[in-house]
Amino acid sequence: MNKQKIFLGARIEPQIMEFVDKLAEEKQTDKTHALKLLVREGWKKLQLEKGLELYKQGKTSLDKAANIAGLTVSEMMDEAAAKGIKSEESIEDYKNGLNVLLLADKKIKTSM
Repeated sequence: MNKQKIFLGARIEPQIMEFVDKLAEEKQTDKTHALKLLVREGWKKLQLEKGLELYKQGKTSLDKAANIAGLTVSEMMDEAAAKGIKSEESIEDYKNGLNVLLLADKKIKTSM
């Protein structure tokens, strides 16, 4: 990915410009930095919502949803729980998954 900065000119509604001004004042920074911060935080929120929605619909696993959101699995579990999203995975599925991991771990150790 090209790390060179790209100029983007955009017309912004007065209400959004008020957010930018207020954030710049609170953070004691310039408007450009404040706008970048708002965009970055908005992107994170949208990615979290996307990951949670895909997980809720059963279209992705919790670990993949966490990857989409840029979170750890544990953090994603907390986010899902906070939104009242319950796992469709049964205790038996969980135990089977643990057994697969344990077997894989044993194979790795014996091959060393």
